Parts: sequence; C-alpha cells; structure tokens
Amino acid sequence: MGYADYLGALQRYRLENLDDPQLLLMSSFLVDYPFPKQLYPGALAALAHCRRIGPTVVLSDGDVVFQPRKIQRSGIWDAVEGRVLIYLHKEKMLEAVAHRYPAKHYVMVDDKVRILAAMKQAWGSKLTTIFPRQGHYARDAAEVAKYPVPDITLEAIGALAERDLSALAG
Repeated sequence: MGYADYLGALQRYRLENLDDPQLLLMSSFLVDYPFPKQLYPGALAALAHCRRIGPTVVLSDGDVVFQPRKIQRSGIWDAVEGRVLIYLHKEKMLEAVAHRYPAKHYVMVDDKVRILAAMKQAWGSKLTTIFPRQGHYARDAAEVAKYPVPDITLEAIGALAERDLSALAG
C-alpha cells in the first residue's frame, strides 16, 4: 500500500486464521495503543514552533481508521488545530492540498526522501523540503541515496523547534 496498513494486515491475518481469538485482542491493542509515548522527543514543540510561522497542516499517508486515531491520540491533531489531511499517497494529492490550503510557499517535513523528492519535483521552488534523519525510513542509507538531497536535513524532528524558519514564511 505504501504505508503501514494495520487494517489490511489484520484482515489478511483474519482470513488465514479464522478461529484465532487473539485477533480480537489485537484490534483493541491497536485502537488503544499509547501513541503519545511513541512520539519522538520534541515533536510537539516542533509543531508549535512551525505554527508561529504559519498554518501548520499534517499531511499523512494511511488508512481512514487507524491513521486518524493515531494522530488524535498522539496529541498531534490538537497541536495543528485539526488541520490534518490523510491520503493513500500524499505526494499524489498536492493539487488537493493546494486547494484546501493555498499558499505562496510550502514546507514539507518527512522522513521519506522519496516523498520529498516527488513533492519537490511537482512544486519546485514553491516547496522547501526538510528531512529529519530519524526513524527506520530515514536511516535506510541505500534508499536515501537514490534521491536528491532535501533542502534541509536535521538529525531529529526536535531540532526543528530550534531552527529559524522565518525566511521560509515568504
């Protein structure tokens, strides 16, 4: 699917294991998962910092059930005042993003350089790409090397809170 498809994985598992009672517990585990404990240090501070520069929107890949739940339970939904867009492939939805949130300039923070490169190709100088080198996607050196270097690279998302972004506001 191009994203962590929890619902699809559970459905496939269910079809292969129709009588496994543990499956019911797995669904509760996912719905009630302690997402706030999984946030990288400084993630909410980074969002608060970005909100001082301009409207901050979460643009995410994912399914329509678990991805919103994860974003809500983690505190990210409130941190961006509900400005959340979830698509199957966000890099293919830039026209919809621009329609909903028109701007002269955009800043995209993502741990997948593939997505940053696709968005940069579509929007060119209208987009500044920020790559936090954190998480399993960002640490895959072979995958990262396949794409152009993002505009800004940070060692962690929390470092964004310390970065002067005023020049990016246009």
